[in-house]
Amino acid sequence: MILNSVDISSLSFSQNPYKYYDLLRTNGNVHYLSENNTWLIIGFNQIVEILTNTEKFTSEGESSFDPILLNCDPPKHTQHRRVLASGKAPFSSNRIDQFEKTNRKIAENILLNLKDSDSFDLLKDFSLPYSTLVILSLLGISTDTNEALRTWSLSAVSTKSIYNATYAGQKWEELKPIVQSWIKEIKSKSEEQGLAEIIFHSYSKENFSDEDILNLTKVLLLGGNETTPNLISSALLRILNDKKLHQEIKVNPTLIENVINETLRIDAPTQIIQRTSTQDVVIEGNKIKKGSLISLAIGAANRDPEVFKNPSEFDLNRVKTKILSFGFGPHYCIGAHLAKQEARVGLELILNSFPDLRLATLQQFKYRHSSHIRGLVSLIVTTNSKIPTDLKEVKKKAVELIEKEQLPSGEFPTYEYYPNTHELEKKGWHIADSSPFVHSNIVSSLMNLKSIKFSTQIEEAVEFIMQKKETGDVWRFWEIGEGKNNVPADIDDTAICSLVLKQRGIKLNNVELMLGNEKNGIITTWFLPKFNNLFSKVNLTLKWWKERKYYQPTINSNMLSPNDYELGVIANALAYLGENEKTTKAIEHCIETWKTGSYNQFFYSNEIVISFHLARAYFHGVSDFNKLEGSIITNIQSNCNTFDLTELILSGLILKYFNSNSDLRRRIKGKIIEITGEEGFKFPHFPYFTSKDRNYIAGSNCLVASWFLELSEEW
Repeated sequence: MILNSVDISSLSFSQNPYKYYDLLRTNGNVHYLSENNTWLIIGFNQIVEILTNTEKFTSEGESSFDPILLNCDPPKHTQHRRVLASGKAPFSSNRIDQFEKTNRKIAENILLNLKDSDSFDLLKDFSLPYSTLVILSLLGISTDTNEALRTWSLSAVSTKSIYNATYAGQKWEELKPIVQSWIKEIKSKSEEQGLAEIIFHSYSKENFSDEDILNLTKVLLLGGNETTPNLISSALLRILNDKKLHQEIKVNPTLIENVINETLRIDAPTQIIQRTSTQDVVIEGNKIKKGSLISLAIGAANRDPEVFKNPSEFDLNRVKTKILSFGFGPHYCIGAHLAKQEARVGLELILNSFPDLRLATLQQFKYRHSSHIRGLVSLIVTTNSKIPTDLKEVKKKAVELIEKEQLPSGEFPTYEYYPNTHELEKKGWHIADSSPFVHSNIVSSLMNLKSIKFSTQIEEAVEFIMQKKETGDVWRFWEIGEGKNNVPADIDDTAICSLVLKQRGIKLNNVELMLGNEKNGIITTWFLPKFNNLFSKVNLTLKWWKERKYYQPTINSNMLSPNDYELGVIANALAYLGENEKTTKAIEHCIETWKTGSYNQFFYSNEIVISFHLARAYFHGVSDFNKLEGSIITNIQSNCNTFDLTELILSGLILKYFNSNSDLRRRIKGKIIEITGEEGFKFPHFPYFTSKDRNYIAGSNCLVASWFLELSEEW
């Protein structure tokens, strides 16, 4: 990856910012991101220095979100803060401590309505309404329009709002009349506590306009609706993903405070805050001009290896150290004490109310598309304590599925899904034209089994692969033609089909053709007519020239390039081609691409699938890929809490291929057993590949079942 090409507004960044921080850190703590026109600072000490030096780095800007707190610097900010948080003010520690009984009652009432539920969404059904009611109660606002407030707060921190002031303004205008009505009502009851105390404070009356009060209320509502729900959901995800930790908390509930502190560090609800340079400055040798936007990566600073030992590990007993999750210096969050209290009370009551609480199976842990806020979209939990663990039954399901799904032609059918096309989306996953790629992946796993024999199925499946073979011993997803397919034959299909046939002892004449796609270590994806093939493979070259009319429009539209390449595709090619003098550069290129993280720029960048392809190539003889084992396993350790079933299975296979990390393998095994043992469990389809020229994803439930059988054989 070219480091300054990182885009913090991308969906990929919001799903896992930490891999980007780690990659950037290899080249220092200060980076200019051209995609976002900002300087990204990721070092703890550099961020502390910036947050404490308000003369050089200002919070104020031309379009201030909140000119009272967020977008105001000392000395004014200091005076404004006193109105809200000093002495016995609404956000003072004393007042927040007194408010705990109210918070507890709010949480108890919400949980009372959930007591008979078999499952619920922690965010939608508990954390969000809990935090909303707490901040409204603290401000002395009584209302039934909580939904409008929550809808606005969710949109306000989205990437779209952060980078599109017009959109953000439109969303605020929708809520603004409601907030104005709340303020008007509070002004009519000056004896009330909360926001009224701020409004009628002697300093406020002299210094704050009506617009100032409105903006201040806006930021207090936003802070109250954002930090705590994300903190609670992240902490509970940690607890429910770790049976040992869950049991420790049951025995000693005071450990919840440690969980909260470590969650704040390792998964900060606020990931990035911004400042503007008021003069030319130099940070770590980088010259930053006056007026530059500076983005402070709190989430990266909290994992700075110069400050924290084993920074990517969740350590319940970590020695308490200053973290930056609530900022630092004059702008330290006035709601920090409230957020911690809310989280502690909420987690205590949830775990007490549902002693058998666990994560619902077959859910994907996706994060909201925001560069600045770290929060799950949803977290489904179940109160049912029964977890069947009979692996024999699950294996039986997998075997029956594979036997049932295979067609008379020997094909294991491919399913596809159109996620962004409204009408087609209604169809859900449906059988599509056959994919030799998906089919051969299934066969490859079945051939690796020793305890379960699929002799007949494999024989018929191999015959299907042979029937799909084209001139030149190549394969592709679909026959090319008008209205059928708009891309040339690709090396990925050919590599996996060829690998299966190679394992069966069937010789092919396509190695030189595949090596013809290699140049300086890059093995390009598409098979295209080349002049040097005109003499050695005349018929094939003429065929591909003739087909050009079908795929040329796709090339012209920039949907694909003749020079396209993908790390996973190259790894699959190498699994077949092997480790030799002709593939040395390609192997080195893969290693460098993985280490620099530049695979994130590719069209299909599912990290766990790429890792699987690399590990499988190692399993089939590319021994140099053992250099990647450590970083691949570290990624699995860091992210497996958010993996769905198939990603867990692939992680298990990766560890199996590398014959590595028995503790992590046991942990993954436990998660898989829990999910597959759920009553009514069915093997899901998995979006194994994504179309480049059309809007769909494709995979197969048989593929997931075959991977499961390959992994669980040793269990």
